[in-house]
Amino acid sequence: MDKAKRVAADLRKCANILHGLADLLTETEDAKASTAKPEKPAETQEAPDKGASVPSKAAKPTKETPVTLEAVRAVAAKIARAGGTEQVKALIEKHGADKLSAVPPAEYGALLKELEGIGDGT
Repeated sequence: MDKAKRVAADLRKCANILHGLADLLTETEDAKASTAKPEKPAETQEAPDKGASVPSKAAKPTKETPVTLEAVRAVAAKIARAGGTEQVKALIEKHGADKLSAVPPAEYGALLKELEGIGDGT
């Protein structure tokens, strides 16, 4: 009976992993569309004494933009497709979830950095 319980537990774990991968794969296209880099026009202002254009202080970002689930999902999907499924799953679990969509939004930035670290090593 113990063996049957262990097999059942292993099957549940596999199902959870497959469910997480299905989440990654089904939303990859959305992530690709949302991570397209928009062009950033250079903001300028006139210098009062010379009339020449100088970069505006507003052009410098003062605060990082929040990391979105879609951005994390895109990187995770790329790593999973390259054979890093187990690494992705381990990081998701490290951040307190059994699937990517269950990761708390506050963890997105840290998870993304760790995923990018894996991506650089492959």
